[in-house]
Amino acid sequence: MASTNGRNETAGLYAAARAVVATVVVATAWIPFASCTTEGPAPPPSIDVSVLSLSVSAVDIDSARVVAIVRVANAGPAGVVLSSLGLKAYSEGVTLATPSIRDMGSTRLEPGEESRAAFEFDVDAPAGDAPTIPLRLEARLEYSSAPGGNDSMTIERACEFPRIMPPTLRIASIRILKDELINTKLGVDLVIENPNAFPLAFSALDYRLYGEGRYWASGSLAKAFVAPARQTATASLYLTMNFTDMDRSLLDQVIKLAAVRYRLVGAGRIDTGLEFLPQFVQPFDMAGETGVIR
Repeated sequence: MASTNGRNETAGLYAAARAVVATVVVATAWIPFASCTTEGPAPPPSIDVSVLSLSVSAVDIDSARVVAIVRVANAGPAGVVLSSLGLKAYSEGVTLATPSIRDMGSTRLEPGEESRAAFEFDVDAPAGDAPTIPLRLEARLEYSSAPGGNDSMTIERACEFPRIMPPTLRIASIRILKDELINTKLGVDLVIENPNAFPLAFSALDYRLYGEGRYWASGSLAKAFVAPARQTATASLYLTMNFTDMDRSLLDQVIKLAAVRYRLVGAGRIDTGLEFLPQFVQPFDMAGETGVIR
């Protein structure tokens, strides 16, 4: 009987041990898996900067006005804070303008939001004779975000606008059309060189003629004319000299058809046919020497 009881006690101990092990295994199986993993780094911000619109229009023959609207959009999953937005204008490596840097006032953009900034400034046309002027805008944004800290990005936008160059004028000859006792009617043969890739139409021309340092006469264009693109045109100006108050030697020079030193001063109203600069006023002041002919 004693041996039988011993075997029963030993079997009971084995059963109890198996129950304890099973309990530990079950408890271990219920430990949450999340407690064994770590979170990855936050995704970096995604900023989209673009020049939404860009227009260039002439102020005068030498300068143009640039209007640009820059758009900043938050395309990322986290908010960003905008610090500043700067803009520069270049042409073939030469800086034409650097507008003031725009303080964004710590503007915060949440995911999907955007902000716009307008820039308006003037640029002077660089030297050269190419028919168009290339223009390159560079926009630089400074911003910050919780995942990435302070950062910046730069984008570019290119365009071009027409170059407008002033025509050159010179007197080819001065002709005596009618010689009277006091008054002498003159015709001035004018040569106009158009360096542009488009025609120039002279719709008006006002002028004053000086000879040998003295005022001779003044007049206005009687008939409009066109200087073809990259060609030379001629026009005739008409004046009436009055010798009542002039020195006798000057009158003798004109009558004898001698060469005279002249100066022609005035301004012309010129049409280009371009939307960029439809019309401009071009002053001129030229001097030289020419003969007087009949």
